[in-house]
Amino acid sequence: MRPIVTAIALSLAMGVCAPLAMAADDAPWKEPGWEPVTESERQPVTAEEIEASAVEVQENRGVRYLTGGLGAGERAWLDQHGSAFPVTLQFSKGARGAFVSAVDVTIRSRNGQIQFEAITDGPLIYIDLPNGSYEATATYREHQRQFELRVPAGGQAVHSVNFP
Repeated sequence: MRPIVTAIALSLAMGVCAPLAMAADDAPWKEPGWEPVTESERQPVTAEEIEASAVEVQENRGVRYLTGGLGAGERAWLDQHGSAFPVTLQFSKGARGAFVSAVDVTIRSRNGQIQFEAITDGPLIYIDLPNGSYEATATYREHQRQFELRVPAGGQAVHSVNFP
């Protein structure tokens, strides 16, 4: 009688464990295009690396902005210097939230007038917009996201946009 009980227990366990094992094989890190983080990428960036990664302040329609974020040094530099800008937008794609660049950003006033336009040089853009309410459109490849952007009188408006 014991072998039968063991066989039943094993078949039940296989019914529960097999889907879990298959799910592990379908994990995102096994998909093409996923690259593991290297040991050097895990190391904190030095002050010299941060300063060497500085990006230029750009301007569109009288609005200053910073864009970039490719690499840890550039992200750290933007984090330090971007806090002076009242708008921060971050762009990613997919379930894993992989960073994307070359995002077309258009910001319009409530009456539809274009206030700002740029194409990002990385996944981050910091924009020096005056406080108020705006309509923003972000386009990455054929995907478009529209959202309301409220810029506070003090502090920062932070918005993350994820594309499929």
